[in-house]
Amino acid sequence: MARKKKKSPTHPFRSLYEENIGQWLKENKIKYEYEAKRFEYHETLRKNRAKCGDCGSTNLVRYAWYTPDFFVGNHLIIEAKGRFTAADRRKILAVRECIPELNEKLVMMFMRNNKLNRRANSKYTDWCDKHGIDYTVGTELKEEWL
Repeated sequence: MARKKKKSPTHPFRSLYEENIGQWLKENKIKYEYEAKRFEYHETLRKNRAKCGDCGSTNLVRYAWYTPDFFVGNHLIIEAKGRFTAADRRKILAVRECIPELNEKLVMMFMRNNKLNRRANSKYTDWCDKHGIDYTVGTELKEEWL
């Protein structure tokens, strides 16, 4: 499993894409906080992948922490993605289910609008439409969100 790049005082962002979003927010005089809060959530593990060693049950739950990328005031949470993997999609759905107050605030930002996988016809934005999540492609926020 790949580990996330640690932030340093000279380079506070985890990716160049996040840095570009932060630069755009700064240029447009929009105050934001980067990875300022985190939320605990739980995710049901896929039945074909996990089994309890003691009882054999496949009804298992994993507890984890979700740290959104950007907080813009109290009204907007931005999750920036270069790649939007199946694990990322499961995590976003689990977070939305466990923390309903984030549903109205969460916005996905994608570096580009790729296909969900090699064989899929649908793209990142199609997935967001299906699940009722606001999104944008690029580094700029929509005026209505501000």
